[in-house]
Amino acid sequence: MTTSGIQGTGDAPGQSRYDGLDLFRPFSIFGVVLIHFSQALVLPPTPAFLFFVRVRDCALPIMVLTSFFVLTRALMADPGRTFARFAAGRFRRLVVPCVIWTALYWVMFEVAGPLWSGGQAAWPPATRWLSGFIHLWFLQFLFVGGVILFPLIRWIVRHPRLRWMSAAACVAAAAVYWAWSAPHLSSDAVLSWVQDADVSLKVAIRQSVVYAKYPLLGVAIALVADPLAGFYRRPAFRAATVLAAVGALAVHANASAPAVSRIVYSLAVFIALLRPWTPGALRWVRPVAKYSYPIYILHPAVAPVVAGAFAVWQMGPSLPGWLAGSVVVFALSGAAAVLLRKPVPADWFLPLVRMPERGAGTGMG
Repeated sequence: MTTSGIQGTGDAPGQSRYDGLDLFRPFSIFGVVLIHFSQALVLPPTPAFLFFVRVRDCALPIMVLTSFFVLTRALMADPGRTFARFAAGRFRRLVVPCVIWTALYWVMFEVAGPLWSGGQAAWPPATRWLSGFIHLWFLQFLFVGGVILFPLIRWIVRHPRLRWMSAAACVAAAAVYWAWSAPHLSSDAVLSWVQDADVSLKVAIRQSVVYAKYPLLGVAIALVADPLAGFYRRPAFRAATVLAAVGALAVHANASAPAVSRIVYSLAVFIALLRPWTPGALRWVRPVAKYSYPIYILHPAVAPVVAGAFAVWQMGPSLPGWLAGSVVVFALSGAAAVLLRKPVPADWFLPLVRMPERGAGTGMG
């Protein structure tokens, strides 16, 4: 991940790359695959299963934090970027793939699937094109959040004397939203608003409410990333961030209020990932990171196939099977993404995360 966002110069303040965020992308996507494959496999909620679920709880929050961290750092490098240029790029790389793959998933699961089994095809509700197909809500969330926050972030970066104050205000706003949304926008309350709505819309609203606090936190961390860079040069500070992340995981794994500890855990891991990395470290992960968004888009089509193979082979749901099957789903989704990008090498179809060498190029936020 470069600090230059979707299209930038690479001349960002502070360090030009945050390799830890690049390298964590595949693990974030794998965390999403884990939870979705457990649903396809109908895995019972054993204590061991719940422990692994807690471990991967930072996956989606860090994806959101990364996106808005990238956006903010991109504007700090290029504060003259126009809203029209930004919105057009995000629309092409987020909304267009969302609509295309929503249509393809509708054909697969609501037309071809029912007809194959002797049922009837179903026409998608109009809201489907706004929410995206179930898991694709995330692409719409990033687009809408970016469009809303872009003017505010650009104003902040054009007034550097206000960055610390703005960062504090972002954290305060996120905290106020979380404190207010927890009792007033609970899952049951949200679902009651759309009781008869399409399941994709329900998922989009519920998930958006839960993750809406993270964009502002990503902006806040980006605003103070330059002063933080000085601390990361100290081995003691780098070690402290790792210990903090491990400690936050230990607390979250045993927390009675995981909604609270999840925020702390996700932020602790994110801060630890901002440390400078040795050039070439974990270079083998970079090609996988490049395809992380296509894997995210494709894995729900692969997961039922792998779960069906488990059933044919009479492999009952188990923890080892879940973990191994999730790896298979992740790998097959990646292979499918590579094959599909060959005939259609366009980001409006399957957007790649741009992974140039250190000090050059652009990245996707």
